[in-house]
Amino acid sequence: MEESLALFRELRDKRAVIDSLVLLAEERLNSQGDATKARALLEEGLALSRELANTDTAKEGKLLGSLGEISLYQGNMALARSLLEESMTILQGEDMDELINKAWLLSQLAKIAAVQHDYTRARTLYEQSLAINREVFFRVNTPFYLEGLASVVAAQGEPTWAAQLWGAAEALRDTMGAPIPPVYRVDYERAVTSARDQLGDRAFATTWAEGRAMTPDQALAAKGQTMLPQQVPTEPSSPQPAKSAITYPDGLTTREVEVLRLVAQGLTDAHIAEHLIISPRTVNTHLTSIYSKIQVSSRSGATRYAIEHKLV
Repeated sequence: MEESLALFRELRDKRAVIDSLVLLAEERLNSQGDATKARALLEEGLALSRELANTDTAKEGKLLGSLGEISLYQGNMALARSLLEESMTILQGEDMDELINKAWLLSQLAKIAAVQHDYTRARTLYEQSLAINREVFFRVNTPFYLEGLASVVAAQGEPTWAAQLWGAAEALRDTMGAPIPPVYRVDYERAVTSARDQLGDRAFATTWAEGRAMTPDQALAAKGQTMLPQQVPTEPSSPQPAKSAITYPDGLTTREVEVLRLVAQGLTDAHIAEHLIISPRTVNTHLTSIYSKIQVSSRSGATRYAIEHKLV
């Protein structure tokens, strides 16, 4: 990631530099908890964004939102709210990228409301995030919203439902190979421990297991009730004919499609590397080839391509 940033600086490609700064800031915050460095990277990106002849308002809105997230992490609630609300004002579009960002911004505002013990507002904001996320089918963020909602309903005295939501989120993370970033783990474990204490170890473990067997939508609808899917008997299937080799659009290879699908789910290069058991450098090589074949220059463009070609 730093190599890409250095290359784009050398090429004086400001837009690409901004995208690299955002990705690097996310990595610094989520993986290392280095809010100071992340803030510096984002502030540089924001300054560059405002230097562009035709300011990219979507980029500016995302940068402001990311700075709001960092302010929240650093405990500056007033600044965080101000930046997040300014970002919301800018990101009023209805395309997929802006809807994804809007859902994330709502979740950050929900965190502020929860810190201030306004659980009713926090719950509403998380539910709005999940509704938007369902609309754009960007499931990589779904666990964050389920976990946030779980912490809120637990604080409202609904630990059973909270355990179901946490279980569903954990199962989804396992499926995607996307563990909770270290920066969020302390608050997560504090909320889980509190809910376990309310419910008791055995009941909590049982309910958590029920949640793991639910889809996110089932866990949201459950609200503490058991709603496990019924097993439907199946008849033995007849042997299937051998499948012909699968071909993908624009000459994409099977491995490139695997990488593209993970990009569309929002995974970082590091998470993609971990998921596919390859090096980050190999991921970058695949992305370079993918971008060239499908004629895009950003992850959002690649995501849009994957959806339009029904690869996710």
